[in-house]
Amino acid sequence: MSSKQCFIVPGAPEPGPYSHAVRCGNLLFLSGQVADDPVSGETLRGDIAFQTRRTLENIKIVLEGCGSRLENVLKVTVYLTDIGLRPAMNEVYTEFFPHSRPARAAVAVKDLGDGVDIEIDVIAVVDPDDSTNCD
Repeated sequence: MSSKQCFIVPGAPEPGPYSHAVRCGNLLFLSGQVADDPVSGETLRGDIAFQTRRTLENIKIVLEGCGSRLENVLKVTVYLTDIGLRPAMNEVYTEFFPHSRPARAAVAVKDLGDGVDIEIDVIAVVDPDDSTNCD
């Protein structure tokens, strides 16, 4: 069985009582990200396009800190407080995944807390020879 590595990524928004990501073998499971400012830690408010962009930028930071990248994402789960926000979210989403789009689910939830309208988690693959170490 592959060993489990837990990552806290410098430069990403501070996580709660969980890791930014967990790697097992060549699979990387990212915790949900929201539109938090990676420097101040403040939850940023704005329309769904703004929140989607900041959330996906945070995911990119975590992926790269764990030896992966957006192109290696296999599965995305998008949580929206209003499924009617999906078209506007999709406009920004396709900027981050223009080719080889990952599998995805988008679901409506009652509340995400902190006044955010979107949270995204992903599963990605990393090079099995990558030497990135667990923090």
